[in-house]
This record gives sequence, structure tokens and C-alpha cells, in this order.
Amino acid sequence: MCDNKAMIKQHIHFIKMGGTIEFFDPAYDAINKRLMKLDTTIDSYLHNLIQPHFTFSTESITEKDSRDITEDDRNKLLKAISSTEHTNIVVTHGTFTMVETARFLQDHSTEGKRVVLTGSMIPISGFSTSDAGFNLGFVIGSFANIQPGVYLSMNGGVFTPSEVEKNTDLLRFE
Repeated sequence: MCDNKAMIKQHIHFIKMGGTIEFFDPAYDAINKRLMKLDTTIDSYLHNLIQPHFTFSTESITEKDSRDITEDDRNKLLKAISSTEHTNIVVTHGTFTMVETARFLQDHSTEGKRVVLTGSMIPISGFSTSDAGFNLGFVIGSFANIQPGVYLSMNGGVFTPSEVEKNTDLLRFE
């Protein structure tokens, strides 16, 4: 059993770039005849469902489909990574261009930080078959085993940007 007084709490900084992981699809409330906005954010997921044994912060750069992410968006992400005091950083990102963003970050200085990009094929909330919770949990658990650098994590794997591709036939990264 772990002595909670001796437990070291790590801090993880989440930088959100959009993509399916926090996709908002409004639900219709037939009783009140209006659209409902469900809180499908990572913030809500961590605070309300997980209640983790680590502290975290979040910041949003953009809420775009990753196919619409520009060089300017990637530069804003790089600036956010460089300017944060935190060293464990999760970047949530759409899967279509996640590899390109990871390679962009790898080509620039991330100042000794651990940066891991992840996302999902199905949104985090409202879908019982979502891969989002698994991908987030795997990334969070991976920080103890990775060196500073840029990584991509999906489907239970942690990859360097130069060694991974999205397999659209199998809907996984390998």
C-alpha cells in the first residue's frame, strides 16, 4: 500500500488543438425543445470522472479539425510549449495531421520538456466505445518512462514522430 504523504504529485499541462477528442455534437432535449450542450471537455473528464492523483492545467490554442491546422497554429503551439513552466505536456490533436505537428515540434526546440501528442478516433464523452480515455490514461502513465522530447501516443503505444504513421485501413497508429 502506498503512503499518500510520501506520494509525489506530478503536474501535467494539457494544450488543446482541437480534433475529435473534444468534438462537440449537440444533443436535442425533446422535453424542453432545445439543443443541450454537454460538457465533453478534458477538464470535465478529469475533474468529474477521474479525480486524478496529479495536478493539471489546460490551455486551448485552437478548436480545429486537424486538416485545417496551419503553420501559424503550429507556431502558436510551439510558443505555448516554450513559455509554460511545466515539463510534462500533453497536446490533444486531431489524428489526420497529428504526425505532421509532432514532426514540426521535433524540428524545433522544446527545451527539455516531455511533449506527447494524442487524440482519439471517437470523442471523449457521450460514446461508450471512445478510445479517448484509454489514450489519455496511457499518455499520463507514460511520463515516468520517457525522456524529454516529442512523442505521439495512440492505441497503447508511444512513438517518436519519425517512426509512426496513421493506418487508415485499421484506424490505428503504428
